[in-house]
Amino acid sequence: MYFKTVHFPSNLNHAQVETALRKASMKETISLDFTSKSINIGIDKIFWGLERKRNLKFTRIRTSFEFFLPKLIINLSKNPSVNFYKIRPGALSIVVAGLLFFGLFTGILGVIKGRPNIESLILFSVLIVIYIALMLFELRVTASRAVKVLNQI
Repeated sequence: MYFKTVHFPSNLNHAQVETALRKASMKETISLDFTSKSINIGIDKIFWGLERKRNLKFTRIRTSFEFFLPKLIINLSKNPSVNFYKIRPGALSIVVAGLLFFGLFTGILGVIKGRPNIESLILFSVLIVIYIALMLFELRVTASRAVKVLNQI
């Protein structure tokens, strides 16, 4: 479920981007979807990184105050001809979004069937708007951190 593709700056090649992201990452050994680590002290690393056979995955290191933000995962292919990375939500973020949309869907079905529960319909609509706003905020923060890493080359 990748929803955003970011192309490398024209002055950088795949090897430079991969090296920069590896340098700014702390190595992780388990799936980034299921890690919930946070670091509250200043470190020079920006991402958690996980190496797979065909790609590298990164997620932003967060503080304990940012627990409510949806997790985003950056996927960088190891294929040297690829000049972009893709961003997707983490597994828990997808589950939360699915539950919110399921609640909205059941509220709409209730209205269609003549048993409207306007309070739940409004609640789920507001929660979805808040969740999307948090996702966009996290996307902006993650993208700015990636740009910061790439500008240090």
